[in-house]
Amino acid sequence: MTTTSRWLSESYGPGGGGAAEGILRHLDATELDPLTLLVRESAQNSWDARTGDGPVDYRVELRSLSPTEAPVWRDLLLENAPTTEHLELRASLARPVLRVLTVTDTGTKGLGGPTRADVVADGDCDFVSFVRKTGSSQDLDSRGGTYGYGKVVFHLASKPHTVLVHTRCRVGDRLETRLIGWAVHESYSTDTVDGPKTFTGRHYWGRVQDGYVEPLVGAEADDVARKLGLRALPEGETGTTVAMIEPVFGDRDDAEAMRWIVDAIVWNLWPKMLPEGGEAPMRFSITHDGAEVPVPWPSEVPHLRPFLWAHRDMDVLIEHKTMKRPLGRFGVRKFIAPPGKPPKVAQEAGIGDRLNHTCLMRPVDLVVKYLEGPPFFEEHGGYAGVFRADEGMDRTFALSEPASHDNWMVDRLQDLDERKLAKHALKKIADEMKAASGPAAVVNNAGDGVSLAGMSKLMAGLMAGAPGHGGSAVFPTADPVHSPGPASRHPNGGAPDPGEAGSGAPARPATHGRRGARLRYLDEPFHDTVDGRAVLVQRFELVDAGEQVVRSRLSVALNDALGREGEPPRGASVPTVLGWRADGEELHRSDELHTDGGDGRVWSLIVAPAPDTVTEIVMASERTGGDV
Repeated sequence: MTTTSRWLSESYGPGGGGAAEGILRHLDATELDPLTLLVRESAQNSWDARTGDGPVDYRVELRSLSPTEAPVWRDLLLENAPTTEHLELRASLARPVLRVLTVTDTGTKGLGGPTRADVVADGDCDFVSFVRKTGSSQDLDSRGGTYGYGKVVFHLASKPHTVLVHTRCRVGDRLETRLIGWAVHESYSTDTVDGPKTFTGRHYWGRVQDGYVEPLVGAEADDVARKLGLRALPEGETGTTVAMIEPVFGDRDDAEAMRWIVDAIVWNLWPKMLPEGGEAPMRFSITHDGAEVPVPWPSEVPHLRPFLWAHRDMDVLIEHKTMKRPLGRFGVRKFIAPPGKPPKVAQEAGIGDRLNHTCLMRPVDLVVKYLEGPPFFEEHGGYAGVFRADEGMDRTFALSEPASHDNWMVDRLQDLDERKLAKHALKKIADEMKAASGPAAVVNNAGDGVSLAGMSKLMAGLMAGAPGHGGSAVFPTADPVHSPGPASRHPNGGAPDPGEAGSGAPARPATHGRRGARLRYLDEPFHDTVDGRAVLVQRFELVDAGEQVVRSRLSVALNDALGREGEPPRGASVPTVLGWRADGEELHRSDELHTDGGDGRVWSLIVAPAPDTVTEIVMASERTGGDV
């Protein structure tokens, strides 16, 4: 294959420079798994490069190269490559099956600006910042990154520490495609035709000229990228692909590694998955040898779901009153602990068998860390908090972060006022977690306090949406305790799905027959206030078209030994239906709902719970119009 590209190893200049091994070791202080670090840093780079015209699409793809693709990689990258003593690339390319891991973003501006580090740029200098420079700070305005070291995660993920960068950017009023290779290993000395020389350990692949390497550009870059099998960027759009040769996954096989990447996305980037005005800021897709690896919605992950509730309830202002500075907003939710252990990615982040943590984030809405607080007073419960720093505190917290962006090390701040503000914020967060860890009470609609301590024995053994519950929602009435809620799914094949009532779990099975209509639960049930009274809300939609009547069956759930209370004791309080409400409409106050289905409307069932109990909700829909 004819090309003008070849390798050039960077030698030290008269003024010296940084050794490559120093770059590779700069992230050693973090305890994060390399794949988690790859997700966090690469997604942050993608977000920082957004164009602002729409969501950022972030894609991770693992491919085993085909027999026609692998020789192209070898032909292009073996010629004039550094010896194995100085770079492991030759050994990696010689493997029988060559694997490539790529991270691609679109809805981003690509790596634009000058391609030389010695050119002063008035505008963007993203190419130079990513490819040429290391350790230089950048403008913090609306960005997650604060160091130039995060990009090294791409090299750490590659066994030979070798990547190819394929990008399309805007240069003036035109688009330009660029392709360059870059490897980082260790500094060394060796004999050359010009005598002994010392080298930095950085190696570049591309068009060699004047003692350095320029990227391939334009049609040549597109042609080589296509022959390498790199995913083509959409016509007329800008973006970047970083390809890592022979990825390193530790003791995980490829399938396990891709599932880890999925979990790392969900646990570290979930705020970017939440819709803002109808569309999420970032969209994620993962593929393994052409097959999609599903990325669950955060609300589908039981141990993560409470953090979404807390994020929705960030109504506590954390401030320094003396200095008259807002520091951020805080929200917290208490809940019945979900069953089982959290995924390993969450355990890596410090979340163990019990949830008593606060998710810390800056205004860019990227997770910094999960800060552990005191355990919840009741072993079957927990709490989750979210703290989002104020815009005015973004730079302060950013400067407190290490290169891996996974902690707030506020004692390192040089400015005394900034240190005082940041430490005050962390103290107030700790105070909020301490308060959340103890017993609490809320006022129910009768004005009586509902104690969590009084519920603790009833909580034992309860689990929402357990098999055989027909998709019911077991939910405590003492706000703000929450159970995981129902499992909401479409049926697979012919079997009814636990998340759909009607055919799967009819409220009156003897009368439904062929008139059962599908009803899909949405989200988890949650607490709210209607006309000043505490209520439970279960959102749902009617899948099938036509006239229908929707009914609910409410009961009090006790512990496993006592079962469910079908007939309450004489005089005992029971949960009741207050009414039904479509999004944006008034409350329909009736025991059952008569409406048309299949129109996409989202409905809410509003329930007044009985005090000091756990409420179970089952719903079903029945067709009422015409023959079925």
